[in-house]
Amino acid sequence: MAEAKEAGFPVVTIAETAGFTDDQLRDHLVETVRTHRVGMLIACGDASTLPAVLETAEHLGVSPNPAAAARSLADASQIRGLLTRSGPQWEALALPTGPGDAPPSYDIEYGVETLTVEGMHRVTGIVELRSTGKGAPSAGSGPAPGTGDGTVGTGLRGTPVHTFPAPITRQEEAEIRALATGLLDLAGYEFGYAFTRVARTDEGPRVVESLPRQASWPTSRLIELTTGLTAERELVRALSGIPLDTPVTVGCAAAVPLPDPTDAPARGTAQPEVREVREGYALLTALTPAELATRAEAVLGRPAPVGLLPAGEGHAGRGAP
Repeated sequence: MAEAKEAGFPVVTIAETAGFTDDQLRDHLVETVRTHRVGMLIACGDASTLPAVLETAEHLGVSPNPAAAARSLADASQIRGLLTRSGPQWEALALPTGPGDAPPSYDIEYGVETLTVEGMHRVTGIVELRSTGKGAPSAGSGPAPGTGDGTVGTGLRGTPVHTFPAPITRQEEAEIRALATGLLDLAGYEFGYAFTRVARTDEGPRVVESLPRQASWPTSRLIELTTGLTAERELVRALSGIPLDTPVTVGCAAAVPLPDPTDAPARGTAQPEVREVREGYALLTALTPAELATRAEAVLGRPAPVGLLPAGEGHAGRGAP
């Protein structure tokens, strides 16, 4: 809201709709759009997957994105069906989701945030989510409250370490980018943020899920800290028709799970290498991956995960549009 107002957009706030039925929500949206002469309706956060919002916006002609595209991305089973129908080269790129299926094991995921404008997908960042190896594998489909992206609906064990830019080679980066943006093309996604999670398996990269929204915390904050891009500002720029800034990464950052989250605020912020502490994570920044690994080790009290060490050819998201 603050970014939209600063850009000169009048903002209409719809009251809490938790108690609405789908029909009531549709009627309320129609009345609001017509009363305030709304030119474009963007569904963000949880609303980005609500059929009542998506379909009403499309029916009124105020949605920049097809409702079917956003619905497809919000449903892992629909994504798998979409890839299967798109041919053998795509079918093999989704993790099995059916009962009795045995997905390949993995301990690393990549979260790809994209901002799409008129069907053109721009990757704003690729973050690595590496299993800490502690705790049970997660289950479900979607981001878990308080833990950020990548801990639910995956084979990752424990609360993962988030690292940005992802320490991958340029070839790996190209494969992950092509997979994430290709999926958005198949779904017919035309406008807005999307966050696609890709598992690194012994059989190659596999799609875990893709959601029609920006990356959640802490991934979003890592991208902001190292590129200076604010997701909300970039979305408003896209709505205004202003050319988007190219993300230029300066340094690197990580979100490290604290050994004792109950002691997090007092102990975490007392350490000079910690930028922020929130929801059991310490956010660290550094100029080099080696320096970041050293700082992470100081927070963890043990050697940092391999993913925080230098990775050869380069890092994803560095100055790439």
